[in-house]
Amino acid sequence: MPMLIYPTPRLLLIRVMACFGSCTPIKYSWTSKNMFKTIARSLLLIATFTLCQAALAHDTSKRPLFFFLLIHDDVKETSDERLAEDYFVWLIKDLESFTGRRVHLQFVRNVPDVTDFQYKRENTDQNYAAWSSEINQYLIDQNLPQNGTSKYLLLTQNKLNASTLGFATPNGHTGIASLETFTAPAHELGHMLGGTHELAEVIYKGGWWCETNLVATRQAVRANCYFYSDKNKQKIAANLSEFP
Repeated sequence: MPMLIYPTPRLLLIRVMACFGSCTPIKYSWTSKNMFKTIARSLLLIATFTLCQAALAHDTSKRPLFFFLLIHDDVKETSDERLAEDYFVWLIKDLESFTGRRVHLQFVRNVPDVTDFQYKRENTDQNYAAWSSEINQYLIDQNLPQNGTSKYLLLTQNKLNASTLGFATPNGHTGIASLETFTAPAHELGHMLGGTHELAEVIYKGGWWCETNLVATRQAVRANCYFYSDKNKQKIAANLSEFP
């Protein structure tokens, strides 16, 4: 299965590499969190930060999405609520709007051999293999599900190496994303849900161009849309239809 690699920032740019046998560097823009503060404060984060928006017209009979967010021991932010506000509230709003499913977040900290995983490695293939081994053993030990609606993402403070911000496999159940950019977790989760670079778009919105979450080639002059393209939404929804 091909692994999608998410590269590192260079000043106001982040380089991304999509690896299918070989890697070609592409650009990815820096992001800002400020625009989400108003939205974040208006939503309720309860218990394990399950976001329940009763006003949304969802078919609640559908199986929810469960994102287990494994916080690496080196992450400086100690508040799970602030992590949710900065990186996930806007993502959940988008996902719930087109999947018709609730999205539940569970933050996990202080798990030996998991949240202290040595993620800084030059060889990304070896890194992914090592991480998969650790997380899969953890899932077995904890009797946690491996299915199309449960995803396990390690969130790290730093990049994985000089050129990589994260990785995941298409439709896979796990990946790693650096917190150095605010869209990296959405990017990797998007791949795990079946989204692709090819279906991403650049959109003219609000008087300026913005790029959807899975755009492979990003430019600093353009903003981030902080949502998936319509085509990726359709693909993700179709993929999830296998798990009613």
